[in-house]
Amino acid sequence: MSTQALKNGKTIQELTGYTDSIRFTTADLTTAGTTQTLTLDINAGHQVRSVAYKLHTAFSGGSATSVTIDVGDGSDPDGYIDAESIFTGGNAYGPSAADAELGIKGKVYAINDTIDFLFTSDVNVNLLTAGDIEIFFNIVDVDQFAGRQVS
Repeated sequence: MSTQALKNGKTIQELTGYTDSIRFTTADLTTAGTTQTLTLDINAGHQVRSVAYKLHTAFSGGSATSVTIDVGDGSDPDGYIDAESIFTGGNAYGPSAADAELGIKGKVYAINDTIDFLFTSDVNVNLLTAGDIEIFFNIVDVDQFAGRQVS
């Protein structure tokens, strides 16, 4: 018997696109230090996969010569995106191929956790005057599909 689980009337195959995004600008960077971590809550039973970003405006200002972002969680701080340059001249889209494998396979969270976004610069991050990045995820609630069938 052929079965398929549905989420809001869509098959798993139809849910392979991005379901969530979060956007950060320099207004979010308030730390008088060279690093700042911002977070997004993830519930137990959720799978995070297909992570990508769009750099709308490169981060710059305050005499900075570099700005990078890591995206991960408490067990792997750069598990999704590792030290991608989001400074002037950085890639408009990412992550690079080196980071793509985990983003494609994804990770199912057994307990509530956070996705961590670590911004690092060679100047205090609150001195940056320009920058806008949007990070995209495909987040699936695995528990929502467990034991459900449509024939």
